[in-house]
Amino acid sequence: MMDALVEKICAPVLDRCAVRITDRAGILELVSFCVCLAAVPLIARHLVWIGLAVFVVGRLGAAVAARARESNLTDIFRTVAFAALPFAFVLDAPVRALPAVFLMFGLAANAAVAVKFGRSLVGASELLILFILASALPAWFGLIAYAGGVLCFVAAGVEASRRI
Repeated sequence: MMDALVEKICAPVLDRCAVRITDRAGILELVSFCVCLAAVPLIARHLVWIGLAVFVVGRLGAAVAARARESNLTDIFRTVAFAALPFAFVLDAPVRALPAVFLMFGLAANAAVAVKFGRSLVGASELLILFILASALPAWFGLIAYAGGVLCFVAAGVEASRRI
């Protein structure tokens, strides 16, 4: 839902960057994905804010690559990158495993609806806010992960029921 607002604000800058890299968008997409995954060991080593910043940089690169070319890889990379963050929080503290797995299932349901119907009510902006909250309040990770998972499941159900 918030993705449309962020898109409206960031579109001019993303479009200018996308025009410059059109022929190298695939490379940028792959590099951005790797940068996103580089956040995992940082978060796992208690460098949560640095890891989150690295993740955001990777997502910005992926957004530019997505503007330069439409690709199913963009959706796949985005899904895997967002699923990697709960894994990173589990590596940081294994006690977070159950809420992280629930969130990952919610992310998978949300991604399946987005791939099938072309959109989802829970976008990258909402997920980023979720992980910012988890970074700011690590003691509350369980509650935040369960709430995020429920949000993803509800959004997937609502979007799927609209299409049936």
